[in-house]
Amino acid sequence: MEISLHESNQQIFKDVCSNFISSLSSNMFTYGLGLMLLNQTHSALSFGIELAIGPLISLIFMIPIGNLVDKYPHKKILLTSLLVRVVFLLLLAATLNYFVGMLKFIPVIIFVSVNSIAVIFATTAYSASVHELVNENKIHQLSSLTSATNSFANIFAPVLGVGVYSLLGFQSFIWIEIGTLLLSAAITLTMKFHYQNSPTSKNISQQKSQLANFKKGLDYIAQRPLIKSLITIAMFLNFMFSSINMGLPYIISTQLHLGNSPIGILETFNAVGGLLAGLLMNFVPGNKAKRSRIIVPLFLFGFYFLSLGAIFTLTTELKLINVLGSITMFIGGLGISILNITIQIHIQKTTPTAILGRVSSTMNTANTIVFPIGTLFFTFIFQNISNGALTYLVCGIVWLLVITLMTPHLNKSISTDKNLQKSLE
Repeated sequence: MEISLHESNQQIFKDVCSNFISSLSSNMFTYGLGLMLLNQTHSALSFGIELAIGPLISLIFMIPIGNLVDKYPHKKILLTSLLVRVVFLLLLAATLNYFVGMLKFIPVIIFVSVNSIAVIFATTAYSASVHELVNENKIHQLSSLTSATNSFANIFAPVLGVGVYSLLGFQSFIWIEIGTLLLSAAITLTMKFHYQNSPTSKNISQQKSQLANFKKGLDYIAQRPLIKSLITIAMFLNFMFSSINMGLPYIISTQLHLGNSPIGILETFNAVGGLLAGLLMNFVPGNKAKRSRIIVPLFLFGFYFLSLGAIFTLTTELKLINVLGSITMFIGGLGISILNITIQIHIQKTTPTAILGRVSSTMNTANTIVFPIGTLFFTFIFQNISNGALTYLVCGIVWLLVITLMTPHLNKSISTDKNLQKSLE
């Protein structure tokens, strides 16, 4: 039975509320964790710890996550994920103060590892459940508004993160995160998931069965040239972007000695760009200008890297860095959100629901597995050169060369994917 328009709108409203509070709190927590580790250890890895661990966890658990998400009720997976995160936050609060200096990484790594498993389960289950929450005509709106909501939360997260950390210290972030996770769980309990088939609780205990089930997702991806092209591009792009996630705070705070304030400002404008993209995409038909919404942002990222490199090379003036850096981060946030929303909607609308969990798990793992490599690589680079801005100039030039060479193949994949996915339905 098709989900009504009224119920779809109710589900979207609940989802937006839940995503706002959880995204705001989680990003504040990540920000506070990075500041605490940076102040305690002075390591460039402080803001890259989740980028280094999360993808490795995703790779290790890729097969069971994809299979279990397609096998068990998505609502139960989401609620279990939230409760597991609460338990390990309590353990982090109880043990963190027993470690000092570089030893702080011990409880943090344990927590981040478990938290990453829970988040990956929840993210994959959410991606696979869109058809259970809203009707087909509302998937575009759900994805766009969810992305906009997350970006809206990210606007406030850096500023609030700096303020809370300065006034209350890191422990306060733990209790805020626990409260918002419980609130998010309460909202999820009120949401109705319309399962197309009665989910079975049969346990997958044999490794052969696990691999056989997961292989169906790989076989499906192998028959979709656009998905394969996007995975290849995303892997290289995410390798490059790891230099932003962990390098930008290091350059500003450690190399330029400008404090934490510019980091928050630049991250805020990056989120503003993402918010605008989510709001705009809500009014753009899903199939309109799909080719441009994929290819144009890819070229934009080259100029994004070059602009950051030029700014940090040419000036150390705080006001100029705030203004020019904010404009650049805004454009970067706009581009990455348009690209992500376009791809997400396309995958969700064209992939059969029964296999969507395995496809999403495979794509997420492939797209993020390069983050640990990139984080370690760029950590070494930034800590061994005095001018980290040169790294961004090189990244920009390399990215533009690579994407120029790959564009003809990407164009061909976009042209053929529509007919191929129809034949696979």
